[in-house]
Formats: sequence, structure tokens, C-alpha cells
Amino acid sequence: MLVTVRRIYHTENEIDYSIYRMTIKECILSIIVIIGIACIFSYVFYDNLWISIAFVLPVYFYLKLIKKVLIQRRIQKLNVQFKDFCMSMTAQLIAGYSIENSLVEVYRELSQLYGKESYICTETKILIIKLRLNITIENAIENFAIRSGIEDIKLFSEIISIAKRSGGDLIKIVKNAANSISRKIETEREIKVIINSKKYEQMIMNIIPICIIVYVRLTSPNMMSIMYNSITGRIVMSVCLMIYVFAFFLGYKISKVEI
Repeated sequence: MLVTVRRIYHTENEIDYSIYRMTIKECILSIIVIIGIACIFSYVFYDNLWISIAFVLPVYFYLKLIKKVLIQRRIQKLNVQFKDFCMSMTAQLIAGYSIENSLVEVYRELSQLYGKESYICTETKILIIKLRLNITIENAIENFAIRSGIEDIKLFSEIISIAKRSGGDLIKIVKNAANSISRKIETEREIKVIINSKKYEQMIMNIIPICIIVYVRLTSPNMMSIMYNSITGRIVMSVCLMIYVFAFFLGYKISKVEI
């Protein structure tokens, strides 16, 4: 049994949540979106699709930005899943299960809720395997906390480490910590719902200027022709583009509130 567990553990990929490796499908889809946006900007601000080539050139920079967004989304998803991990863990400990048996039951519940390939199920499975290899619970969760970079998981890890060193009632302490952290994450989730509604408003406001220019071009093409057929007009449109991009990133920074 131990040999089997060792083999499973060595073939298990521990995720570093600060690094994201995009799949070929994600790369292709991202490049298509980048080209599409570049074409829209070229049409709206310069009436020349050839200029989209200049917009597409820093594609590596765009992909890095997309990776940052994907990393943030993955961490947020794991944080939400960790809340259910804490709630399930609390329920199992109240029912009288040991730490290891609680993790087994937690894995069964979460695999039904999120699927076996979900981040939290993968991490729960790693915790179970490490405990069966006689790795201490505090070291196993500390490794998870370091890889995730999530403050709530780090707090959970620190509480367990302190409980083990002080010789307190580990099961009771873990139960109380899991209960408190799950409530904290739920409160943060409610705040994020409010913030996300403002982000959607900002997204709509970002799209409106483009829609107005396209509408004017389609309904009164002669009105916009001077902006594309003269040097002064192109300079004005370039300044408008820079202001638009600056406003977009400023709005993104303002809405990116740390909770």
C-alpha cells in the first residue's frame, strides 16, 4: 500500500499558482482576440487596417497581461473552493473523524461539487497522500499555502503549526480555524460581488466611446472623413487613442481593490 502511495505521490504535479502555462488553445484564442481588437482600433481611430500590424507587434506583452489575469482568476477560484474545503472539514471533525479521515471525506464531497480535476480536489488528494507518507499535517498544508500564495490558506497553516507546537487540541483548533476562515472568505465574496458590479459598469463605459464612433461613421461617414484624411485629424485621433488607453488602465487600477 505504501509503495502504491509513494508512486502516486511522485507522479502528482504540485501546482505553483504564481506561474501559469497557457495551453496551445488558449494561446491561439488569445492571439485571435488581440488581432480582432487591433483591427477594431485601426478601423475606429485610423480607418486603416494595416495599422493593426503595429498594434499586434507587442503580442508578447499582451500575452503576459493575459497570463496575469488568468493567474488571478485561478487564485480567486481556489480561494472560493477553499471556503467549501473549510466548511466540509469542520463538518467532518464535528462528526468525530480524525484529520486524515476528514480529508478523505472532504475529497469525496468536493469531487462531487467541483469534479476530481478541480484545484481544491487535487490539493486535498496531495494532503491525503502526504499524511499517508507520514509527512506532518502542518508541513503538508504549509507547502500548499506557499504554492497558493493565498493569505487565508497561510493563516490556516500558521494556526495548525502553532497548535502542534503548543500541544493543544488539534482537532478542536482546526475546526474553529476552518469555521472562522470560511466565514471570512464568504464575507470577502459578498464584497467582491458588489465590486464586480462596478467593474461591469466600467466595462460598458469603456465600450461606449468605440460604439459612438462606429455609429457616427456608419450614419454620417463624411463627418469623420476629415479625421482620417489629414495629418491634424490623425494626430487628434492618436491623442484620443492614448487618452482612451490611459483611461482604461486607470479604471482597471481603481477597480482592482485588495480586500
